[in-house]
Parts: sequence; C-alpha cells; structure tokens
Amino acid sequence: MSFTAASTMGKALVGVPVTQTKSFRQMRAVPAGRRSSKVVAMAGAETAVAVATRWALAVPTMYAVVSFNEYVTHRWFQHAEFNKTDWMKALWCKLTGAEVAPKCDGGGHIEHHAETLDDMSLKTDPKWLKSEPAKMLVNSKYRGTAFEYDITGLMVLQMLPTSIPILALMGFSAPSGMAIILGAVAIHAAVWNSLHPAMHGMEDIPLSEGLNVPLPLAKMLRKTGYYNWLYKNHMGHHVMSGRMNYNVCCPGMDHILGTYCPEEEWYAKARMPAGAETRDPYPAGEYNRRLQERAEKGMVAAELVDGVELELEPELVSA
Repeated sequence: MSFTAASTMGKALVGVPVTQTKSFRQMRAVPAGRRSSKVVAMAGAETAVAVATRWALAVPTMYAVVSFNEYVTHRWFQHAEFNKTDWMKALWCKLTGAEVAPKCDGGGHIEHHAETLDDMSLKTDPKWLKSEPAKMLVNSKYRGTAFEYDITGLMVLQMLPTSIPILALMGFSAPSGMAIILGAVAIHAAVWNSLHPAMHGMEDIPLSEGLNVPLPLAKMLRKTGYYNWLYKNHMGHHVMSGRMNYNVCCPGMDHILGTYCPEEEWYAKARMPAGAETRDPYPAGEYNRRLQERAEKGMVAAELVDGVELELEPELVSA
C-alpha cells in the first residue's frame, strides 16, 4: 500500500467526513444558497476537528514509537544482546540471505559502561586509560555519551520503518509524516544531550556538534521532576550492569517488557566511590578537570570503592 493510499484510509479512520449522496427531492427541499453554505460550514468544521484530533494523537503515538526504538537500539545493538538472541540472528539471515549474522560491537557503548562508576562519574586513572576498552573511546570526544549529528542521522533512518506505516494509517501525508519524524528525533536528541553527557561529567555539547537546548533552559530542566526521574532511572541502568532500564529519555518500554528496576531495588546494590554523596548531579567538564588534576599532581591511584580498587567486569567488555 502506498503512503498516499494508506493516508487516505487513515483519514477515514480518524474522522474525516465521507461525502454522502442525497436524493434530488431532498436537495430540492432546501434553498440552494442556504444548503451549500451549510454543507460547506459543517464539512469545514468536521474536517478541522479531524485534523486537530490527528495531530493531537501524533504526540503520544510518536512518544511510543521513540520509546520503542530507543529501547531496541539500546538493548539489542548498544548492549549487543543481538549476539545472544538466536531468533534475531536467524531472522537477519533469512531477510538478508546471509549465512551468518553479523556481530554487534555496541559502537563503544559497552566500553562506556566499563568506564562508568556507580555515581555516574568516569574513570580517569592511568591503569584504566591504558586498557583495551578505554582505547575504544579515544576517538570519541564525548566518550560515547552524546548524540552528535551523525548519530542523530542514524536514528532518523532507524525510525523510518516503524514510523512511516503508522503515520500513513493515521492519515498523514508524506511531507507531514517526515516532519513529524524529524521533530520527534530532534526533541529526543535535545533531551539526551541536555541530560546524558553532563551527568557523566562530560562537557555540554554545543549546537555546532549536536542538537541541544540552550544551557540556561537545560539547567532549569535538570531541576524538574521529569529529569530527576530520568537521572535516577539511568543511574539504575548502570548500577544493574546495563541489564535493566534501557529507556533513557522516553520511559515506557521497560515497563511493558519487564526490564524496569525501581530505585528502591537497585540503590542497595550501588558501589559508590568516595565523594559520591557530594557530587553535583550534572558536573559538566568534570572528566577533563580530573584528567588535568591527575596530570598536574602526578596522581596514578585508581578510583576506589570502600577502599578497594574496582576490577573490570568481563561481561561489560566487548570481545
């Protein structure tokens, strides 16, 4: 079914009026001028309501689509669970004709987990920086924490297969549907970039490198209940070794698929490094400041938790 055909059907589903044919006697009973103006007015009012309803429904619909795509990408690609899911690999081979499914490496995300302490700060000790996982992040300016424009472009492509059919069935034209998809991806990227890099101590990403909200607005948003919930939810994701709370900006799919872990369950398992209780939740630039401090003072000690040096968790390091 073409986008245009699906869009036409979708308009009927959401209430765009369907023209009915009246008999000649019924039409003759009403004066022509009054009849035509009344019909036009009623049709216009009904069409306006249908259009407004369709656009209003687009908001929760796209939230659900983004939540789904965020979850799928984070769990099966970034955490490489695709490699452990036989039916996904079999489906890939069937659709592509390949004999063997490709191996996901997570794009540096697994290494990002290995680098992150439970207070959300990043390791800066020389032993870690010389490790193979750390070397995977050397070419990433934001250590795998930001949605730069190339990542946002990939997300647009990823959104198309799930978004286009849904928006077409809702009655949106191709240009309107594309505008909605771009808008949803842009909002997601802006929320991600105002939340994720700074919480891990990286610099706030400028608009020249990725979509973001103005810094004064970002600082206001970080004080809201929504951002506070997102922050704690993502902290739980790290504390649980990346096996729970896959949604970052658009919670929802975790609750549906049973991978949501509330704070009261994950907090007891957290291994907080010294100073975690006084750490600013969004210490933008912390990582580079710590590197500079270590260089100036010649500090070589590893980050400690309860006086013990943390070892790399093998399951977090991609093979």
